[in-house]
Amino acid sequence: MKKRLIALLLAGTMTLSLAACGGPSEDPGSTPSDSSESTQQSSTEESTQESSAPEETAPPADVSAFSESPALTDLVSAGTLPALEERIPVESDVFVDTTDAIGNTLEIGTYGGVINLGGAGGGWGLSRPVLEGIIRFNSDGTYYPNVIKSYEHNEDYTVWTFNLREGMKWSDGEDFNADDITFWYYMCHLNNYDTKKSWAALKETVDGEDAWAKLEKVNDYTVTWTFVNPKFPADFIENGDFKWCWAPEHYLNDLIPDTEEFPYVENPYYAKTGLDDETVLKNAQAKGIDAATVKDLGKQVAYYFWNEDGLPTLNSYVLSTKEGNNSKDAQLCIMERNPYFWKVDAQGQQLPYCEEIHFNTTSEDGQDQLMFRSGELDILGSVPMEDIASLLADLGDKAYLRTLASTNWGSYLLTFNYTCKDENYAKLFADSRFRQAMSICVDREQVSGLLTEGFLEPGQCAPQEGNFGYDEEWINKWTEYDVDNAKKLLEECGLVMGSDGCYDFADGTDFVLTIYTYTDLGMGDTVYPVLEQYFKAAGIKCATKDYDVSAFDQEIDNNDWYAVLGPHTAIGGVSLKSRVQPFVPIAQSAEWYGEYGTYYDTNGAQGVKPEGDMAKLVEIYEKWKATPDSAERDKYTLELYDLHKENLWTIAYLKAGGDYNIVSSKIHNFPDLLVSDDLYQYQNIVHYWTLFKSE
Repeated sequence: MKKRLIALLLAGTMTLSLAACGGPSEDPGSTPSDSSESTQQSSTEESTQESSAPEETAPPADVSAFSESPALTDLVSAGTLPALEERIPVESDVFVDTTDAIGNTLEIGTYGGVINLGGAGGGWGLSRPVLEGIIRFNSDGTYYPNVIKSYEHNEDYTVWTFNLREGMKWSDGEDFNADDITFWYYMCHLNNYDTKKSWAALKETVDGEDAWAKLEKVNDYTVTWTFVNPKFPADFIENGDFKWCWAPEHYLNDLIPDTEEFPYVENPYYAKTGLDDETVLKNAQAKGIDAATVKDLGKQVAYYFWNEDGLPTLNSYVLSTKEGNNSKDAQLCIMERNPYFWKVDAQGQQLPYCEEIHFNTTSEDGQDQLMFRSGELDILGSVPMEDIASLLADLGDKAYLRTLASTNWGSYLLTFNYTCKDENYAKLFADSRFRQAMSICVDREQVSGLLTEGFLEPGQCAPQEGNFGYDEEWINKWTEYDVDNAKKLLEECGLVMGSDGCYDFADGTDFVLTIYTYTDLGMGDTVYPVLEQYFKAAGIKCATKDYDVSAFDQEIDNNDWYAVLGPHTAIGGVSLKSRVQPFVPIAQSAEWYGEYGTYYDTNGAQGVKPEGDMAKLVEIYEKWKATPDSAERDKYTLELYDLHKENLWTIAYLKAGGDYNIVSSKIHNFPDLLVSDDLYQYQNIVHYWTLFKSE
């Protein structure tokens, strides 16, 4: 009964949280559009049509009104750190942080203490709490300038201007200015040294060929991006995968190769470095950076830069240089307060409040929960649903639950290879009757009980309640359990029941549905066995192949697969604002469209040309990105969603679950009812630099 009560509470929390994606809440005191950007100067009148820009909170009257952590004051007094006014931007350009991502007013914090977390995990783990991007999103999808002070565009959207914050510093105290942007673009990005010369925001098609924006430095604190064709907000500032556009020129200038693999890109700002691979690797080693190849080095220092100790960043916390604590894989990895951080609270106190973030690697399942119970961890992230009730009951007022709702289109997603090399399978998968059969042959109520103890309700692959595009008919489509009808549909698809009680293709060849999973997700061990019993009961022979994630991705890239349970790129997101790739076949990204995406991504040179409704998705997307009008983009998005509703290229068996966090009562300013999504950098939406501890 206790678990059922928690389930009801979680369901209520989920509904409230997702409502933040669909529009303002009914309570004007917590409406994001009222207060979510009281922290930031607005951009031009045109650009704020896409952002949230309520009344600005002014910074303190003069620099002397700003204050800092006593620990930093001691360093200033000792002469090892410049005075605060020399470390932060000029007073008009300081970012004054007053509200969380929901729009709630932040509690004024106190300095000191450590935020203790679990292990960092993969390459992005250290970045999630601390990364600072060009813009910052609120939970409802509105956004505002963040690292940059403001942005604007000309009348025809061919020129975008970024205005920077005068006096802003890197974490090592060096000036951050336009040179760091031109250096990143021409010396790290366009030569693919960062391995990410793929960001759609900076790319366009001119005369049938890929072309890249022209970046110009106007002055020390202004740059412009110029395109041949209009570059509308949807394809630039919103979903161009445009997280940052800078690199520390003063630190990386002797790590830039001038080789055939990374050729010099002509530009008016930087000459060829003339550095060969051997010299570059030697220079890196002198800075304490180990890399097997120059290609590895480029990705380390120009993309996953938060994982390199000593490398300057603009983030709130930076990786410690202390040996033994300076690696994401260390048992105790430490990130230290950036003394040059450029944000303050409403009273002018420089952020962040806490001295350090500690990532504690655990070696055994359940160890993180034991550490939280003992007080060794302050935040327990991604808590399994079945563990929430007992943890809360045991901890009492020592902890509280925080839910980050998912924008995924359901849980336990199954999708098929519509460009399968075997024509029998490709034809079968393309038949909507087959997908309907695969959906209704599963008893979702039982699956909910077996896999989530009833926490997650039955549902289809569709926008969840409160999300943009939610449709009750859609979320219930093909969810009624009906094995007899499933068999009838399979036979209508041309499958023939064999003597073994399982279906074969009409030409007599065996039909075996091989379902691919990857080990990190755990679907092969937990979810597949549950679904398998239903598939077999409907006469579908099935098997599973479980790979490590790199091998799994290789199978997908090679088009050597049939079906996937728990795709690596799940369909869903805030909307097309989040990322287009999950919804539209424009890249070799999401499994559900496979080689159709490769065709678009290579301008038809590779892949399979989409037809029918799959092609219509691309046609609508082209219209979507070609309009600056937000309401018109929403209209096109709903047209695109209608095609997904009609076809259900991916099936879900349960509604989406959230990311459940249990937080120590000592931690303040951790908001509730947030939304977890890649657009928001997941935990980054918590705003860790505003968290503080008190007994």
